[in-house]
Amino acid sequence: MKYQLSFCEINQLFENVFETIPIEGSVINRNCVDECWSFWNKLRKKPFGLLVNCKNEFSFSPEGSLLIWKNPLQRKTAILLNNAEQGNEIKNAIESKKIAGNYIYHQFFTDKKEAIKWLSDI
Repeated sequence: MKYQLSFCEINQLFENVFETIPIEGSVINRNCVDECWSFWNKLRKKPFGLLVNCKNEFSFSPEGSLLIWKNPLQRKTAILLNNAEQGNEIKNAIESKKIAGNYIYHQFFTDKKEAIKWLSDI
């Protein structure tokens, strides 16, 4: 299944594993977070794993970086990086989440198959 939000595409890989691909140049802000949560609340009632595919460049607003990771059903987040520079902003966003006390289990990958395998064990 494929879904389209204003700032990303979401692909359902398995029953409880989804891949999100941000649109090139998008900025994840409060409106994006609200849209995302509304989408997940309508689609899911059970926990899921999320693969964030960073093949396109995107960024976070300060508020977006704090809120995007807080969905209670999102149990694991695999972040697929293409290079180290690309991961810096995402790593900073995750650190903000840890500081805010809302840490969800996250891991960084450079191999998509490994990321999906890790997510499949929820």
